[in-house]
Formats: sequence, C-alpha cells, structure tokens
Amino acid sequence: MTTSNTLKPKPDAASTSIINARRRRRIRRLLENRRSEERVANFHFTCGGDQKKKNLAYFVLAIVTVGSVLLRLTDNCPTGCGFLENYKNQYQSIVHNQDNYCNPSQRLGDMVQHARRQVLNQKQALDQLELALDSTAKETIVLVGTSGVGKSHTARILRENFPWSENIKTLSWSDSRTLRQLKSMLSDLTTCGQNMILIDNMTPKDAQFVPAINQLINLAKENANQTEHSHQKLLTLVLIFNVNSMQSGKAYNMDMETLRNVPHTHVITYATLESTHLIDCIRREAANAMVQLEDEHVDEIIRSVDASASGCKSILAKVLLYGKPIIANSQETDQDHSTD
Repeated sequence: MTTSNTLKPKPDAASTSIINARRRRRIRRLLENRRSEERVANFHFTCGGDQKKKNLAYFVLAIVTVGSVLLRLTDNCPTGCGFLENYKNQYQSIVHNQDNYCNPSQRLGDMVQHARRQVLNQKQALDQLELALDSTAKETIVLVGTSGVGKSHTARILRENFPWSENIKTLSWSDSRTLRQLKSMLSDLTTCGQNMILIDNMTPKDAQFVPAINQLINLAKENANQTEHSHQKLLTLVLIFNVNSMQSGKAYNMDMETLRNVPHTHVITYATLESTHLIDCIRREAANAMVQLEDEHVDEIIRSVDASASGCKSILAKVLLYGKPIIANSQETDQDHSTD
C-alpha cells in the first residue's frame, strides 16, 4: 500500500521560485505599510506641535490686543500705558533701523534750512519760524500772508522733512466740522518723537475758531496728564491763513490786525512780494522745470503777473508756456557739431 507522501508530486524548481517571490512581495508590503503608518504618526505629531505653537501665539496676541484696548478705554492707566508706549517706541526704533528714534530732543528748527533754499524773499519770516519751532512754549504757530508768498510751500517743506514722518498730519480747513477732525487727531498723539498738525486754507474770518482750537489742545494735554508719559506727548500746531490782497486797503489792514492779535499764538507774517521779486521766482521755476527762457519772455512774464496779488503762484504755468527744454537744446547742439 502506497503512502500519501508518495501520491503528492514534488514541486519543481519553477514552482518553488514563484512561491518564494510571493512571500517576498508579501513581506515588502507589510514593511511598507508599517513605514507609512510611522510617517503618518510623525506628521500628525509634528503638525500637532506646530498647531499648538500657533494657537499659543494667537492666544498671546489676543491677550495683548484686548489688554491694549481696555487700557485705551481706561482713564487712569499709568503702568499699563507706560508699558505699551515703551513697547511702541522700541518697535519704531526697529522699523526705522535707528537707535533712539523716538528721542524728542531733535531740533525742529533745522527743517527751516530746507525752506530757506526754496522759499524766496522771506528771510525775516523764516527766522521767526525757526525760533517758534524751537520754542519750548509750544504755542500755536500762525503763518499769515497773501497768496503766493510761500506759506503753503513752507508747510509742504515741513511735512516732507519732519523727523517723525508718521507723526505729522495735515488738514484743509473747511468749516467748524474740521474741529471734529482735529479732535480725532489729538486723541492719537504719540510719545515717539514729536507730533505736528498743519491746517491750511484758513481765512481771517476763521480766526474766531482759534480759541476753540487752543481749547481742544489744552483738553488733550489734560487727558495726557493722567499718564506717566504726558510730558513726552509734544505737539506743534501750524495754522496757515491767506489774506486777500485784492480787497480795499482798509479791509486788508483790518484782516491783518485781526490775525496779529489772535491770542495765545505765535504769529508770523510773510512779506507781500513786489514785481522786482518775480525774477527770482522765474529763475527757480525754470531751473526746476529744466527749461530756459529768452529775455523777452522773462519781461513778458513779469508784465503779466501782479506780484502783490498772486506772488509766485502763477509763475510756473507761464514758465512752462514760454520755456524751451534744456535737454532738447543740448541734443540739437550735439547734432550740429557732428555734421561739421
């Protein structure tokens, strides 16, 4: 009787190779599955850690934000407000890459040196402005004069050269609604450096609002006194008044007298220009526009402009009308030389 072993066919070499190959594939799949599981676990662990860090950062940021809002809403916050102001000052030094950026001791009068090179025939007014900017009294500065004498030009130079550019604000006076805008600006004064507010386009009839403006400033100072850094919130306010020179002499003198007597202000009067001053304006505008003028065109511009009424304001348009580009002329000269 034959046994069962003798009935089973012996596997040949090919069958054995196929079976071994299947086993190896099965083992590789098991190993790959295990590695995949480990990678997923590591990913979740890492992402979970990053997410925790992000959540923590958001939580801290939320606390700082809420705290700063609460401190702003609180009337008395010497310690908290002082901490926030110091933090803001350090931040500004980093942003502007300048040590002691918020140090308010820098002279504002230095800005006038830029005005001396651009505002013509106003030496006395600019001398007074330099003294007013450096004064520790910090009275409201009032620039007074007719059209085109350099008042707004001076304000633009101050705006462009103010040491703390983020602390300078400008307003164009319209009516009493501008007072509300000013009140909002006064609530945002900072202890970093100094602050400046420029209000342009005022007329003599708007002089009645100056006491209300000064009252807003005094109220802002009283509110600042409730913090330990009140002495660092330095503000310079500049008001720019335009006087109509086309009115009668009596009305003009009355307007000037009204502005000179505005209380608690430092009034600076810009001299009215004469026809002899126009040549300086023409040369400046021609140089800035890079044009040249014939002598007869210069004489024509002087004859057509009323210096006492508009000053230098209309000079640029006439210079551009008559002037010839200097670059174009130099190119023509070069071409002429090349054909010789």
